[in-house]
Amino acid sequence: MLLANITPYADIDPLEEAEWIIEGLIQKGGVNFIAGAPKSHKSFLRKFLVASALSGTTVFEQFPVRTKVTNVLTLIIEDRKAWERRTMDSMFDALGYVGSPPIGICKPFGFHLNNPAHMKQLIALVKRENYDLVTLDPLIEFHSANENESSEMNAVTGKLHELAQYTTVLVVHHSGKNLSKPGEQQKSVEDSLRGSSALGGAASVTVELQRIGLSASHKLRVSAKEAESLDDIKLVLDIGDTWTWALDGPLVPGRLRSYILGHPGLTTNDLARRLGKRKDSIVAMLKELETAGTVKKVDGSRQRREYFAI
Repeated sequence: MLLANITPYADIDPLEEAEWIIEGLIQKGGVNFIAGAPKSHKSFLRKFLVASALSGTTVFEQFPVRTKVTNVLTLIIEDRKAWERRTMDSMFDALGYVGSPPIGICKPFGFHLNNPAHMKQLIALVKRENYDLVTLDPLIEFHSANENESSEMNAVTGKLHELAQYTTVLVVHHSGKNLSKPGEQQKSVEDSLRGSSALGGAASVTVELQRIGLSASHKLRVSAKEAESLDDIKLVLDIGDTWTWALDGPLVPGRLRSYILGHPGLTTNDLARRLGKRKDSIVAMLKELETAGTVKKVDGSRQRREYFAI
């Protein structure tokens, strides 16, 4: 019965918070997107997030793993399985992961999310094998809808949310051609998803990856429905033997302020733990930022002294 799962209003806990695989980047039981232009290394970011989630490694020194995944299903079309493994092996080595990663890789040519029979097979597989993370790369290969038609894409996003009732979903998608030009006001992260606005509206989290020229430097923006968004994280892709990501440069006061902007209300202990830094170094940078008037300290509950960006 379609309307069987009805919860009385009084039984809903208004203080319940969203659960995360990777806090701020992959919402547990959500539909999460990675968007970017062709050759912006979206697939490498997808692999790195999966490897980080499996290894329990904090991502970019900012996003902690809250729920380790135990079984991953990867649906790809464009890349070879050997290339998928070779690059991920390098990432696992760099992250110190030991053992055989619990990842199943499939190239389901002709599979469409908007085909009821195909979706029935996928959900049955997810339930049978207990996959707690499913990745699709790229989205265009997994539907037969017109991306610019809201009604058709609503059918696709509806199926993604149906799948998310049984697992967490991570989708790689191309960005649109209408991205902001230099000198123009920057468009929202959700607007970076190519096609109908139904895609941005359906996303629990959207991560936009922009490559800076042809270099290894990239810019990351994040928008989430139940977490603070982040506007500008600079990343570098190590394109040597490790195929892994790192923040562009050491932690400095400016980057600390950017983190506080996206994660307001944290104490010095919170910041030191999340960023993996010594508390005294965090305190020194906070004093510098307070003096500059770019962060402020507020007395919170339970004698907490919380920091906010100005």
